[in-house]
Amino acid sequence: MKISHIIASGALLVSSQSSLANTDQVDLKQELSSYFLQEKIYRITDSDLSIREDLGESWINNSKQHELEVIREGVDQLGNLMLGTYVIDDSPALNTNLSEEITSGRQDYRILRDAHPKGHQCVTATFDVEDNTFFPSGSFLGDSVQHEAVIRYSTATASPTSDATKGALGGTIKVLMGEQTHDFVMISADTLPTDTAEEFINLTKVARLANCVSTIPESPGSDSLFGALYRFEQQVSAVGQCVSEAGLSILDIPGVVISLNRLNNSTESSEIESVFDKSFFGISPYAFDDTVFKFEMSQTECSEVNSENLSLTEEEASQDNGLENNIKRVLSAGTACYDFNVVARPYWLTNKQAIETHTKTWDEMSFSTLERTKVATVVVSQSDPATEISALTCDEMRFTPKNTADRFRPLGSINRARTIVYDALSEFRLEANDYLRQQ
Repeated sequence: MKISHIIASGALLVSSQSSLANTDQVDLKQELSSYFLQEKIYRITDSDLSIREDLGESWINNSKQHELEVIREGVDQLGNLMLGTYVIDDSPALNTNLSEEITSGRQDYRILRDAHPKGHQCVTATFDVEDNTFFPSGSFLGDSVQHEAVIRYSTATASPTSDATKGALGGTIKVLMGEQTHDFVMISADTLPTDTAEEFINLTKVARLANCVSTIPESPGSDSLFGALYRFEQQVSAVGQCVSEAGLSILDIPGVVISLNRLNNSTESSEIESVFDKSFFGISPYAFDDTVFKFEMSQTECSEVNSENLSLTEEEASQDNGLENNIKRVLSAGTACYDFNVVARPYWLTNKQAIETHTKTWDEMSFSTLERTKVATVVVSQSDPATEISALTCDEMRFTPKNTADRFRPLGSINRARTIVYDALSEFRLEANDYLRQQ
């Protein structure tokens, strides 16, 4: 595959901008990076990392130090991608409902979330745990009890895009249990394009490269042969600078091409549907004590049927904010419900297959559909203006795989990276945006 095709595929990860940042914007990016990003990177140490070898976890390349360097690079790459994409005049933030709430400081330069930046809405819900035999009595998921919850619906692209564009959706739940909370991080795809955090970071490098190349301006010059050669030399030099900044090695290219193909196939096979017509999956495994499992939720009928059609209307399916409009329309009339299920680790899978493989499901590797155990019902509440969560509050909410109830633990290199990267970049984003508001 030619490098031009790789760059084009990388553009799937980022909504490229057409204008080149001016000197002030470049200075602002450097300022935000120096003040808020670099400190987050160097603060990460090997004490932040641990594994359950007895459950099959292993370090990337069998080296804890190597994995530490991968995670630090992940924070650096994603942080700079956030800056390179959003710290510009025509920020994609202005294409979202957040624009109505950005009224002070230099918020034209607002930095969005590193993951799922386009939030459609945060909604209230109940998480109704049911008696089951999978988890023991006395545990978070072991006894029949109702918890309050918040769900953030989002799109998985790296930049806000039209809802009429194909792509995976996010449905992340924060279960409220007094002073403690438990986050379930899920998307509507049941696999990822990569198996390890290192492979995912290589995709981020492609996104940075695609974004950087897209902002290279046409070089002015005469129509003479020498003018054309000069412009060509300038363009080549600029592309070379982009490649250098992205840090993509030629040795990474084969793996990146495979991952991009998986991403493209997953995007093309997805349907533009309402969040109430989707199933959502926690792709990486978790452990409760010594029991390894994955979780997912699938749409189901509520006990009180909603009078509204939950699916996207033809008009909503063509709108830039069609998913948000669908959520508002459906929940204005009633509730929406999901079954929350878990599936146990198949004993016949190797540790690598069960813990560190995300490009295939456990069902695919088992050549059969595994048994699901229902442990809860999620009931999305009917909308109430008195308790509606604002777009800005929703955007600033933090979700992370490491936020778990007692005796629960995320497993695998993807989860280990996400727990550190999400925290670091969330702090970076909130601190930088607070700084921008005060300017």
